[in-house]
Amino acid sequence: MKRYFITGTGTGIGKSYFSALFARKLKEEGQSVRYVKPVATGYPADDDAAFVADRAGLAPEDAVTLFTAAEPASPCFVFDPFPFEACVARLEALCQDRDAVIIESAGGLAVPLGVRRYNYQFALALGLETILVVPNRLGCLSDAIVYGHFALRHRLSLAAIALNDFFAESPGHAERNAAEIERQFPGKVGYRYAAALTGLPVQGA
Repeated sequence: MKRYFITGTGTGIGKSYFSALFARKLKEEGQSVRYVKPVATGYPADDDAAFVADRAGLAPEDAVTLFTAAEPASPCFVFDPFPFEACVARLEALCQDRDAVIIESAGGLAVPLGVRRYNYQFALALGLETILVVPNRLGCLSDAIVYGHFALRHRLSLAAIALNDFFAESPGHAERNAAEIERQFPGKVGYRYAAALTGLPVQGA
């Protein structure tokens, strides 16, 4: 069984698009897949689990949101306190009966959930393989380097970087950004996609 943590350098950068494409890819390979959003704010107006289920063809029991809040804000502002241990226990239970489980963070890798609790700690607590989504645009090199080294410093298993080419100014800009991120993190640029623009399947390892 494989467990993946889909996170990124910020919010609104295409993590749910990637999660849907990745789930569909795994299903096409013959794997049973479950998607879980541990915490969702701005809910139900912003329902990532429903989006992923629709795009990836997942059954309702395989697209799950655990803790929700209506205000579109960082979890540290809307939970007092955030029930981290209970959330981890529920995630662990949901990981037991599928070939692959995709767990997507609310916002970026370092978003605070509460006092001394952060998104990245889900990956540590559950031994998840982290895929870092980076919008391929001006400024992405700094973001990728800072967040990539943050993940490694905190001993996350950084399985891959997924570049969202939807944001690229041009194909040339997209390629040179990708080449530099690959130089900084050899072998880690595993996926390229432009889901919001083309609906193309994920490309990569």
